[in-house]
Amino acid sequence: MKVNPISVGLFTVAVIAVALMPGIGHTAFQAGNPVPVFTLKDINGKTYPLSGMKNKAMTILYFFDTDSRPSIEGLLSLDLLAKQYRDADLTVWGITRSSKQKVAAFNNSTQTIFPVLMDTAGVSEMYDAQRVLPTVCIVGPELKMLDLFQGGGKTTQVMLVRLAERNLQRKKPEVARAITETVEKNDPGNAQARTVKGYAAIQEGKLDEAEQTFYTLSKEQGSSAVLGKEGLAQVYEKKGQTEKAFQLAKEVSAQAGDRPLAYVIKGDQLYLQNNKKSAESAYREGTQKNGGAPFQRAVAYNQLGRLYAQRGDYAKSRELYDQAVIIDPYYIEATSNKGLTYEQEGRWDKALEAYRQAEAIDKNDPFVRALAENAMRMLMLKKDEMKQQELAVAIRKVVEHYRKNHFDPLPADDPWTSRPTRVAFFDISESGGLSQRAGFAGLLKDHLARQMGASGRVLVIDSLIVDGVIDALGLDRDSLADDEVRSRLSRAMQASLMIQGSVYQLPSGPLCNLKMLTSEDARPIELIDYQFTAGIHLRKDLSQINRHLLTRIMEKYPLQAFVVEVTGNQVLLNLGSIQGVVEGTIFNVVEVKPSITYKGKQFIPEPGIVAKVQVVRSDDDFSYGHIKDQRRPVKPDDKLRENLNALEPNNQGSRIW
Repeated sequence: MKVNPISVGLFTVAVIAVALMPGIGHTAFQAGNPVPVFTLKDINGKTYPLSGMKNKAMTILYFFDTDSRPSIEGLLSLDLLAKQYRDADLTVWGITRSSKQKVAAFNNSTQTIFPVLMDTAGVSEMYDAQRVLPTVCIVGPELKMLDLFQGGGKTTQVMLVRLAERNLQRKKPEVARAITETVEKNDPGNAQARTVKGYAAIQEGKLDEAEQTFYTLSKEQGSSAVLGKEGLAQVYEKKGQTEKAFQLAKEVSAQAGDRPLAYVIKGDQLYLQNNKKSAESAYREGTQKNGGAPFQRAVAYNQLGRLYAQRGDYAKSRELYDQAVIIDPYYIEATSNKGLTYEQEGRWDKALEAYRQAEAIDKNDPFVRALAENAMRMLMLKKDEMKQQELAVAIRKVVEHYRKNHFDPLPADDPWTSRPTRVAFFDISESGGLSQRAGFAGLLKDHLARQMGASGRVLVIDSLIVDGVIDALGLDRDSLADDEVRSRLSRAMQASLMIQGSVYQLPSGPLCNLKMLTSEDARPIELIDYQFTAGIHLRKDLSQINRHLLTRIMEKYPLQAFVVEVTGNQVLLNLGSIQGVVEGTIFNVVEVKPSITYKGKQFIPEPGIVAKVQVVRSDDDFSYGHIKDQRRPVKPDDKLRENLNALEPNNQGSRIW
């Protein structure tokens, strides 16, 4: 879940806007407009077309003079940052009109990680960077201008603080923190830099550190106190102290005037109390507050858009989402929310377009990736009549089994050899507050299902089959809340397990409850309660939940097989990828011991382990493995059981039935 983008908008930074600069009247140099494109070369003749940066999250164009130390001060700071955070997706181009000889000398003395380009095409004039240097243009996705700065000294510090804010928008708090520390070395009292550092701590989940930072600021005078109190309000909201947060935000409004934060927090509280009408009024008022924190208005627009989407006014909701993205171009939640409105209308091409835009902002966002994959799949399905027919046949077959209570188990050649472990995911309910990301519960279900299916260890029932069967049977939400109904559905789909759950939205993050139950009797075999925190930990949180579920499945249903034949150090197993065997799976070769009766009590000893087998190749129904740690010769008909001390299934292609 996205931390409120106050991380960018809470600051009254005196940005040197292009529109206010003498000699610059081009409308192209307004925030949100595309920048002029160009192609330049470095001293080695390598070509750099700006058009190739269209899908980059951020590109910094730094116009400078190699002979001017103040001109290169900020450039060297950016170079140090780029070297320290090579995976931060931070692209910097140095652009100069200096001679080739001077550029060569500069490169040799600084060894910058980014290219220095020779301006031989009048690019400096295009960006009005020939008179005042440095001139720095921060370019966002789709080559739209975010910020433009001219001059060194204090302006360089202003530029660095704004760059730190932009990296908070991109959920790069470690980069933002590093930039602010650079600014603080030269200006320890810089309130804006300290404020950014506090919001970086919020994104990292370090709420106590953030609270201390903002508390110190709140005790200062003027604008510093305002920034500190606003930051404290955010910390209190994240800690669940919503009333305290709201009271402090109101104090800021009384002190500083026209600021949107109080209305966003008020709207969140009212929605949590199920007072949606009043929440809507609060969010709308927040969108109209232009003072102090414009990027907080992006949250107000997004929340208002979510309310319109809930009542089916998708066109209006998209207008509001667009407005949020104009204010905060890195607001990935608003962009993906827009895509979801197109999904609701069945306009999968437009949905995919929105998700591609979101991927340009953060290609690693797990939910956006799942949304894009699903939209692409639906578009392909619409064009594939044969696949539609196969899906319809599968749905009719399950419906028939359900209605006839026909739940024949899959045929098995023997009681030892494992059969495929099928898992059915049912919808996860969502309640509580109004999260910034629409459909979190559904996205959570889809992502976990895809991640689990991609492990290759289990076979996940396709959600199109599950949803198609539910629609064909006319089952409503109340019906699906019945364990017996879900159990019948799962058994009709020949699933061994079913997963259901709920999400409760809290200011501190979504609280997730998941249940994994047996299809036979709806008996729970695993319960998970998980509190999501800052968005920066999202991928880690999801992977941890998925691994926990997968581990429990492997413990409950360990793979069992027979040795078919032995050739030297290689064995053939009668189990393959259909049953969940992936490359790297380790089996124990076991000797099952007979039960023992002692003084009227009977127990079964643990099987003895005589060797290990590691799978090196897996076909549909057979696998090949290498023998390890052999205590006696492995022979045909030996039994094998999955080694649960090696629960590291490799990522395979998704296995969707």
